[in-house]
Amino acid sequence: MSEPRTDRAAVLDDGRRPGTPVVPLRRNIAFIQLWVGAGISRFAATVGMTAYPLLALWHTDSATLTGLVTFAGALPNILIQLPAGALVDRWDRRKLMLWCDIAGALSIAGVAVAVFLGHVWIPQLMAAAFVEVTRGIFYDLAERATVRSVVPSEQLSTALAHNEARGAAIGLVGQPGSGLLFMLARWLPFAFTAIADLVAVVFLLFLRGRFRPERSGPPQRIHTEIKEGIRWLWRHRIARLLVGTFASSNLIFQMLMLTVLVIVRRHGDSAAMVGVVTAVGGVGGLAGALLAPRWAERYSLRTTFATGLTAWTLLLPSVVVVRQPLVLAAVLAVIGLVSGVFNVTAWTYQVRHTPDELQGRVNGTGRFLASGANSLGALLAGWLLDSVGIAWTGLVISALMLALTTTVVTRSGWAAAETRPQP
Repeated sequence: MSEPRTDRAAVLDDGRRPGTPVVPLRRNIAFIQLWVGAGISRFAATVGMTAYPLLALWHTDSATLTGLVTFAGALPNILIQLPAGALVDRWDRRKLMLWCDIAGALSIAGVAVAVFLGHVWIPQLMAAAFVEVTRGIFYDLAERATVRSVVPSEQLSTALAHNEARGAAIGLVGQPGSGLLFMLARWLPFAFTAIADLVAVVFLLFLRGRFRPERSGPPQRIHTEIKEGIRWLWRHRIARLLVGTFASSNLIFQMLMLTVLVIVRRHGDSAAMVGVVTAVGGVGGLAGALLAPRWAERYSLRTTFATGLTAWTLLLPSVVVVRQPLVLAAVLAVIGLVSGVFNVTAWTYQVRHTPDELQGRVNGTGRFLASGANSLGALLAGWLLDSVGIAWTGLVISALMLALTTTVVTRSGWAAAETRPQP
């Protein structure tokens, strides 16, 4: 006999009965297992994805070809996000993460073997980058939806801050680590990533719990389910505003990062320096993630985004005049600080306000609109850098950020929408 509806209603999202004491996160075994397993998987992905543009640029010395490889890695954000969100709301999310790690290990192991044998083929790198990011999309959507199943609502902001801090720390270690491995042997970062993916599989095998979302009815056609996520997002003004902000800023920063990569390369520094410069942004991101819960308690979303966007607008013109890698690293650290606060604040709002059965679709829709802009940014930056040079590309980036800040700060939607997450 099926469990009575009243019993199901009496169970909270994280599996506790009402009135059950809240376990501190440091003693929440399910959260720790998820956090560690996902951390290893994301660390592997960071090492691998950092190595793709390094290999393309150092092998071809072409910003355009490097932009193509970056574009291939960004393309799944347009093609895969929406169906992935619908499928995450259908399937067991833990099993999905396991299969993603296995697929990632097999894909990047093929690249490691090819490079070890002396074959560097841009179309292969593009295909492998596409596969790697595709599996990452499924994995990230599944993990984000799973957090609410293992963490009480009152700990959600702190748990998501831990996740964001983990991501920043991974960037801090993974990016320079990838550059170091690349210097030792160009195939080494790809082999390391394949092995780490398999280690992540072992950790997730021990995660226990119910990770398939409850649904009110049988699955519908996938395009119908995708529309449900789009409709939910469209009806929530603050969510639309956040997604539009992230989409525009992602395009801008995709252009910025390729510009920084080319600056370091043409300054004569090594691949390891590329990793150090970009990883310093992780220091700022780590600090921003740790700051975010306290910041959110004191300031509204409107104040948060107006302050952060203004800081970005003042910082980006430095790319036009600064060519020293260490100074660029300092700029990226401040940019990362703002990003850390932004990510935790917006992520907490989305996870807390979205129904569990729509988590994958709403998150997938937001990621489709936000990170899909990375594809255009990669192509635009590659073309500008080869056509008009670093200085003019920096001016274009600065102008785009000024336009974004002006638009967001003056939007009336902030005043009409809820600007503080519910406690």
